[in-house]
Amino acid sequence: MQSLNKEKEMEKQPVLTFADIIRALREHPEWLEELRKIILTTELIELPKKFEEMLVRMEKLEKKVDKIEKDVEILKQDVAILKQDVAVLKQDVAYLKGEFGRFKGKEFERTIRERYYAYFGRILRKSKLIPFEEIIPLLETAEEEKIITEDQKVSALQLDLLIKGEIKKVKKEVYLAIEVSYSLQEDDIERAIERAGILAYVLKSEVIPTIVAVEIKEEIQKSAEDKGAFVIKADF
Repeated sequence: MQSLNKEKEMEKQPVLTFADIIRALREHPEWLEELRKIILTTELIELPKKFEEMLVRMEKLEKKVDKIEKDVEILKQDVAILKQDVAVLKQDVAYLKGEFGRFKGKEFERTIRERYYAYFGRILRKSKLIPFEEIIPLLETAEEEKIITEDQKVSALQLDLLIKGEIKKVKKEVYLAIEVSYSLQEDDIERAIERAGILAYVLKSEVIPTIVAVEIKEEIQKSAEDKGAFVIKADF
């Protein structure tokens, strides 16, 4: 009914030019909606509404993205902290491994020192642990006489053990310059050989470079034997 009344009212409005149309629409703004329905499709009419809805959705999406970015940033910080914690943990583990290794080495050396007669009794008779106090004067005299250098004297004094005895098979008196190492390494061999050589000059006796170890790789043992060092495998 309202639509019919609107049409009748439109019919009363004289329209001769485009200006008449503009004037009529200004006088009757409610006619604009009818004009839109004629000119525009439903999709175009609803486009502003849909655009507003899209803007609302975009705003919500932007908020979600902002939250995700913040969460990602927090996660990155947490990961960085975790990496730092892991790095510290690795350092602590490495330190503890080193400390435990040193502890095992010291404990092993103490056991060999206290029970040397049991470890060397099979090859030596009349075995005796030589206190370093007995050889310090000899080393100092050798240094003064330029037979050895100060570095060589210091190196000899860093030997783990010095044992004197007779080789059972030949009844020959010798010294054993002993390096004690839980796991045999090449540098243990080199140290034993070097220090045995220094003491041989000072003691004017045969000094056999000897290494006592728990863990011995076959190739390293062969290397020691090829260089003239004596290797003893011990249980610990």
